[in-house]
Amino acid sequence: MRYHFVVNPAAGRRTAVPLADEISAGLRAAGVETTRYVTTSAGDAKAHVAGLAADACDRLVGVGGDGTLHELINGRGEGTPWPVGIVPMGTANLVGRELRMPLSRRADRITERLLASAPWDVDLLRVTQSDGTVEHALANVGAGLDAEIVHAISDVRSGSSGSGGYTRWLGPIWGAVSTFRFPAMRVTIDGQRTFAAAACIVQNAHNYGGVFRLSPRAALDSGKLDVTLIRARTKRDLMRVLAGALTRRIETFNDVKIVRGEHVRMRCSRRVRLQADGDPAGRTDAEIRVLPGAVQLLRA
Repeated sequence: MRYHFVVNPAAGRRTAVPLADEISAGLRAAGVETTRYVTTSAGDAKAHVAGLAADACDRLVGVGGDGTLHELINGRGEGTPWPVGIVPMGTANLVGRELRMPLSRRADRITERLLASAPWDVDLLRVTQSDGTVEHALANVGAGLDAEIVHAISDVRSGSSGSGGYTRWLGPIWGAVSTFRFPAMRVTIDGQRTFAAAACIVQNAHNYGGVFRLSPRAALDSGKLDVTLIRARTKRDLMRVLAGALTRRIETFNDVKIVRGEHVRMRCSRRVRLQADGDPAGRTDAEIRVLPGAVQLLRA
């Protein structure tokens, strides 16, 4: 068995490289071959995986956050030849939680989980923008408020040596909420049902944002998209919706509707920002389609 690690050196407040070295040592002690690549900039993980030979490894593992995993998946898109795992070192770690990976950053526990992990067929989201640009996501895709928050957080991250955790996010989150302009969005599900919304979040993973829950039915292997439509029209209503997501009762709100489907089309009177797996992903209009069982992840 051969593991290839792709390491984001800025992850975990710059502790990702030494942790990856400890994990590699533990795997080698168990008779596993390991190699690694340390990224140098945003997009480097994607480019590295795109050029990686199919026989270079048996399992590909990212050491970083959801953004690192997002790049690994997009390196090959729908044709990833290896099961893909993650050593979660981000802030939210949405997919890492679903893969039952330890968040403690203890090398011995992570090594044990990797050795015990098995390939799991999960769904992929294909995101097509109006200009034809195609991107893939694992956890979620959003347009509206959550995308504005992601873009604001991304600006903070780009000027720091690490994410800084949730406390560093409070300022940009509040700034995005306070300046949010409510768009007139039309969301069509499976070409049949159309809804008006001010924000739309398409879920594949059950977890959202690390501490929030939107659709209780969302699952990586459900073969369906869980679409949360937020129809709030005032800042006060938005704050109520955010509080509802935090207390896990958002589905009881009149300003929120959650529907299921396989194909989502987002249209808007003006171009609004998109996010995919917690990273900026262009602007609307966009179409999201579920690709059942399109990729294998390593689940402990």
